[in-house]
Amino acid sequence: MTSTGVGTVFDSAATEYAEVSPQLWDRIGEATVATAGVQAGERVLDVCCGAGASAVPAAKAAGPRGHVDAIDLAGELLAHGRRRAASQGLANVRFVQADATTWEDEPYDVVQCVHGVFFLPDMDAAVSRLAGLLRPGGRLAVTTWARGAMEGFGRLFAEAAARVRGTPTAPPSSRRSASRIDTEEELGAWLTGLGLRRATVARAPLHIPLDAGLAWRVALGSGFRGMLTGLDEPSVERVRTTFAHLLGERGMTELDATSLIAVGMRP
Repeated sequence: MTSTGVGTVFDSAATEYAEVSPQLWDRIGEATVATAGVQAGERVLDVCCGAGASAVPAAKAAGPRGHVDAIDLAGELLAHGRRRAASQGLANVRFVQADATTWEDEPYDVVQCVHGVFFLPDMDAAVSRLAGLLRPGGRLAVTTWARGAMEGFGRLFAEAAARVRGTPTAPPSSRRSASRIDTEEELGAWLTGLGLRRATVARAPLHIPLDAGLAWRVALGSGFRGMLTGLDEPSVERVRTTFAHLLGERGMTELDATSLIAVGMRP
């Protein structure tokens, strides 16, 4: 999927993304900021920021003397983020529609990216470039799915879409990149290979009780929504009912959204 395609998918997912944020994205974002150790007065770049799940807690941690640049391609998600920051009186965060591969403002104390690096066209080159926006001694924080997390959910959703389409549904193009960094060892070694030092990886378990309604909102409010591209409304409705049936048939009552949070330091 191209950068433009990713932005389009997440623009269409904005409403559901915001709806599931308190149960899913916000909890992961807060864990990332805590693990990155954002301090008062620091300057932070939040890449693939979505609706502010990690940018808002980073702005709170950085305080009025700090600043957060939150960038994403999805304008609708950014609008949610701006409203959220304004409702909490946060004047130290700006949400900008921008491409992470060309963003040039620097230097930052922290660059963080929560469940976004695997959407970048060339993950290695893009993240290496982002690390270059850090001051010496600055921290890069990357959050990815742990191996097995979201996989059963994704397989059922793909099966539902395939039954409606009548053809197999290809996995998201980001899956190959994500699978390279879905264990503590692989993620830590990847950051070290990009030239970062003192790389540490923390596991953030998250298990969410799941019913058909929440499952559908999670599917629509995430990259899984791309599997519905090209389907008309009646077909999308058939995917929804098929997905609900499969969830009940297979006994999936919990969403495993366990993440890995890696932090490395620029020499």
